[in-house]
Amino acid sequence: MSESFDPRAADIVWIADTGLFVACGRQQNNKYTALKRFAQRNDLSFVIPQRVYDELGGAPDRSTPGQTPINSAIDAGWVTVAEEPDYTNSAVSQVMDDVRTFIAQSSNRREDQIEKADTALAAVAAKRLDAGDVECACVVTTDIDAGEGIVSALSNNGFDSRVQFKNGFELIEQIT
Repeated sequence: MSESFDPRAADIVWIADTGLFVACGRQQNNKYTALKRFAQRNDLSFVIPQRVYDELGGAPDRSTPGQTPINSAIDAGWVTVAEEPDYTNSAVSQVMDDVRTFIAQSSNRREDQIEKADTALAAVAAKRLDAGDVECACVVTTDIDAGEGIVSALSNNGFDSRVQFKNGFELIEQIT
């Protein structure tokens, strides 16, 4: 999908990957501050899968004594951790399988080498779209293969025109 979603639209879930937060750096970094301002100004909360939270939970203690940057963002309300996906939901499991296959083919890797966090992003989007609690999903990742794979998989599984991939590096550049 080439057109942009209005970030303020209430019926859009913004799903973020580890790479977005890593690219922003420490809490004192202007990119991190800009991302926080973007979320707060647009009254949105980036939703992260549990796997992404786990990847970000190992941030050095020196970022903020006793508090990782992701926990600070969660406490401030501009990041939330999604519930574990329901793998028995056929829409969720099919989208995850399709994303894994897409990434493997586009990156020339075996499917068992694909990061589980990439498929978890798709699972969160599929679950929210399938449940009908949002109209659209915007997936923000710095991994182009994952972003394109998520859009392709969701589009091929009945969610056409309801998902957008936003390159995390481009978002950071736009908001700083």
